[in-house]
Amino acid sequence: MNRLFIAFALLASFCLTSAAQSSSHQYVTVVAEPDHADWTYHVGETAHFTAYAIKENVRMANTEITYSYGPDKLDAVATETVTTDGEGMAHFSVPAAREPGFTSVRVQVSLDGRTYSSMTNIAFDPLDIHPTTTMPNDFEAFWTSAVAAATQVPMQPTLRHSDNESNDRVDVYYVRFQSYKKGNYVYGVLTVPKTPGRKPAILRLPGAAVRPFNGPNELAYEGFVVLEIGVHGIPVDQSPEIYRQLEAGALAGYTTIGIDNRDTYYYKRSILGCVRAVDYLCTLDDVDSTRIATYGGSQGGMLSIMTAALNPHVRALFAYFPAFCDLTGYYHGRGGGWPHLFRDPTEANIQQRMEVSRYYDTVNFARLLRVPGYYAWGYNDVVCCPTSTYSAYNVITAPKQLHVSRDTGHWLYPWQVAGALDWLKEQLK
Repeated sequence: MNRLFIAFALLASFCLTSAAQSSSHQYVTVVAEPDHADWTYHVGETAHFTAYAIKENVRMANTEITYSYGPDKLDAVATETVTTDGEGMAHFSVPAAREPGFTSVRVQVSLDGRTYSSMTNIAFDPLDIHPTTTMPNDFEAFWTSAVAAATQVPMQPTLRHSDNESNDRVDVYYVRFQSYKKGNYVYGVLTVPKTPGRKPAILRLPGAAVRPFNGPNELAYEGFVVLEIGVHGIPVDQSPEIYRQLEAGALAGYTTIGIDNRDTYYYKRSILGCVRAVDYLCTLDDVDSTRIATYGGSQGGMLSIMTAALNPHVRALFAYFPAFCDLTGYYHGRGGGWPHLFRDPTEANIQQRMEVSRYYDTVNFARLLRVPGYYAWGYNDVVCCPTSTYSAYNVITAPKQLHVSRDTGHWLYPWQVAGALDWLKEQLK
């Protein structure tokens, strides 16, 4: 299978929200071009911008452009206008940041009753961003105990071959195994290459949503056994209508279910299910249990980091724009990670909820990582904002690589995906 095709196929499956984040070609394109090509400045350094609007490939002269700027994910602190000159160019400056972080610069043009806009997120010493969350003293003890209890639950796996989705290169199975408690199951799709011998394996973890999964997973054509799981404890092969009803009903707002107590929070079961999924891979004859990686973006990136931190069988991880990073950011006056909790300081029981969040913040799992990781995101991500993702990345002491494409939002370019595949092959060879 053509490698470029695989990269594009993986990109499509990884970034379900990218269509919403990527705008189609606009009649007018408005640009705020920073004077640093890498969009990155030092604290105390003023950023200078050139603004212009393009209609039908020509810069628009004598046109008013509105610009605003403010901290990443927070309200703008200033809004002004400039007018382009005869060559279609205008200039403005953004004041220096006082501490490491990101500033969102937005520009817009109105034409014939329509508004066209864009965003450029500039960084100020991003590798010096420190998280607002802290690790509880009993964080490791809490999770060590939870994992130990989960491993006492017999998996009782079932495996159903999918004749329709299997082909001459891979076998596809729908799997179920018990994980967190008796009667609590993880459901997923297993794709196994038909090549002989034990193979490296990838646990593919999902972004946020309530949805089905099917096979074959394209990563299997790269030589990996791939287990792709859901995190809601429901079968992954039902009709789309069932998932729509669950997402609008029983699982609506699942990211806050049980958040008042660390033992009842929704994600405890989900995280432990991911840990047990690695254990399940280790039981398979086709899998070399010394060559397992986790892989995911957004919610899946968060779970990739968490699973790698908790399960010693994980040898490497790929996490792109991970969620749940520095959840308390908003409470401290800066952008926080998806799902953007604690924006309202007057919400009920906020102090207790923030205390619970410390046991589930990606930052605190990142502190525990001991295996190499490949990370990727962009400056313009408004879902998992870079202020939050850098908060997690900067505390990692394990070997790490970060591959940033500054203009991307909540999606990746194919070269980032292809680079991750090459890296994983090297790590798991």
